[in-house]
Amino acid sequence: MPAERIVAALGDVSNIAASTHCATRLRIAVVDPAAVDERALAGIDGVLGVARVGEQVQIVVGPRRVASTHEALRELVDAAAAAAPAPGEAPVPDEADGASGRRWLRPVTVVMDVIVPLLPTFVAGGLLLGLHNLLTAPGILGPAAAVEALPGISGIAALIGILGVGVFTLLPVIVGFSAALRFGTSPYLGAAMGAALVVAPFLVDAGVFPALRLDGAGGWTIAGVDVLGIDYRGTVVPMIAVAYVLARVERLWTRLLGGTARYLFVPTLTLLVTGLLAFLVIGPVLGWLGDGLAALLTAAYEATGMIGGALFGALYPLLVVTGTHQSLVSVELGLLGQGGSFIFPVAGAANLAQAGACFAVALLARRRSSMRALAAGAGLPACLGIAEPAIFGITLRLQFPLVAAVIASAAGGAMLAAWNVQAVTLGAAGVLGIASIAPGLGIPYLASVATSAVVAFGLTLGWGRLRRRPIDDGAPGADLRPPAAHPGGLGTLET
Repeated sequence: MPAERIVAALGDVSNIAASTHCATRLRIAVVDPAAVDERALAGIDGVLGVARVGEQVQIVVGPRRVASTHEALRELVDAAAAAAPAPGEAPVPDEADGASGRRWLRPVTVVMDVIVPLLPTFVAGGLLLGLHNLLTAPGILGPAAAVEALPGISGIAALIGILGVGVFTLLPVIVGFSAALRFGTSPYLGAAMGAALVVAPFLVDAGVFPALRLDGAGGWTIAGVDVLGIDYRGTVVPMIAVAYVLARVERLWTRLLGGTARYLFVPTLTLLVTGLLAFLVIGPVLGWLGDGLAALLTAAYEATGMIGGALFGALYPLLVVTGTHQSLVSVELGLLGQGGSFIFPVAGAANLAQAGACFAVALLARRRSSMRALAAGAGLPACLGIAEPAIFGITLRLQFPLVAAVIASAAGGAMLAAWNVQAVTLGAAGVLGIASIAPGLGIPYLASVATSAVVAFGLTLGWGRLRRRPIDDGAPGADLRPPAAHPGGLGTLET
């Protein structure tokens, strides 16, 4: 299909603010929606449908053509920009996402733009980690773990665990790549920044930079700030924030420098300035917020019983979304040292709520649709303690399943608090988490997490049917089918 005809129907190159694509649709943010000729777009051979979502035009072209058509559009815009550059007039793509006229949806849309290409990787990592938990948890094949009962599988179990841990430990690297594409800067700079954030604790602990080790304790401070105050491993939203800053910094240096200096110094200065801001501002601020929230939730839980349990259960999925749940680790270790932790059981209830919501989405989705397979695939790891694929892949994208899961998690948290269920060790916060629960409290734990799953399933199923429209059209400004397996699943027309 001629990309020139699509551009003309959109109101010419000058009317294109930014563009992304997912599995089947081109998603074009336009400067002037009135200049778009929808009838002309719909009449182009190969265009299967046209939809408006706020200031965004969605053009359905199918999975076979979406990547090549989007690349052709990029080439046209790049050529036009090279022929008639207009510094300072190009709209910033992250401000022109146009996925909804409602401003409160824009942050969610940005996160989804970044996450959509990563969903198959999320699900794969979650399933692998869930399988590893299944093999290493005691009580599956008798009192001992499967790897102890069958020593011959210990090697493959370790490999499965490494593959799963690799996905989520190095998550900022792939998130940085995708987020940099979304914000119109080099994806390789985004990946490099993500790698720096991930490896910093490893390098300090390993003594690679001896000057950073204070009395062998692995300390690292810059201008009095504890640089290791937040662990970026496995986080999503903090890395998206860092990528946004990186894009702004890169544009600033590009405007200030030219010629050879631009080629040599823009990437270096971009990484340096972004690194300083990430380690000295973004990380510490998120760390302080997380620590304060963790202390507040702990105090509320211990002082108010079921109310505190419901509050903590409701907030836990939102902590995972923002990455501030990492701050709970130090609190939980302290509680375990005192004899028991309420955090682990509540996390189990929250994870099972995500699983229940995902299974309901799978039931609501059209038969043989990719969404049905994706939702079921994300729900299974959540049952075994890995909720990120469910949250970022399904419930956050559709929104109403996340609300249902939050309510269900609150119900489970209240039940856990009523029974005073405590964990005595760390483990997989899911069905298998019963192995970590204090003796005599296993049945209350299973009853609570099962309640979370059932409530989330029922609320999501009922809510979804009341909406009276196919679930595949339910996300704000996003195609709900998984992205095609091609490099650079999201792109931008910013030049």
